[in-house]
Amino acid sequence: MGFGSALQGLTGGRNPAALGRRVFRVGALADIDGAGLVNIFRVSGGEVMITDMYGICTALITGALTIHPVFTPTVGAVETDMSAISLTLEAAVVNSILTWDGTITGALAETGVGIGTPFDANMQILVVGVIGLRTGVAATVGAIDWVLHYVPLDPNAFVNAL
Repeated sequence: MGFGSALQGLTGGRNPAALGRRVFRVGALADIDGAGLVNIFRVSGGEVMITDMYGICTALITGALTIHPVFTPTVGAVETDMSAISLTLEAAVVNSILTWDGTITGALAETGVGIGTPFDANMQILVVGVIGLRTGVAATVGAIDWVLHYVPLDPNAFVNAL
């Protein structure tokens, strides 16, 4: 059985409710116009299981942007790739969806305009810390909104957009 498929009323596929809570972050050119790290979500209060994370281009992206998500725990503070292989975007149009299969060794990819591929059965468990975007080559124009779905594994755990 797939994740969430034991719940009644499902007809194959994945239960959208099994994705958990949803957090939305509005993107801006300032997130991607320079090489470096931009923090986008904070995990607080305990562990969470990330069930899906994707970006939606809200403005045309130009300039050979390379980008991938990373996580830095509060204790230990060692940055770890959430998707080890960066995506190179040279001309992403509005409503292009950026996602990956949820594996740490996976590649962030542009999966289509107006359509995306969610995490497979691969989820990531994170402790208290910060999810960021590591940019290698900056964009000259563009913006990406980010959506994160998670399930709290601790009664006090939550994620908020930064």
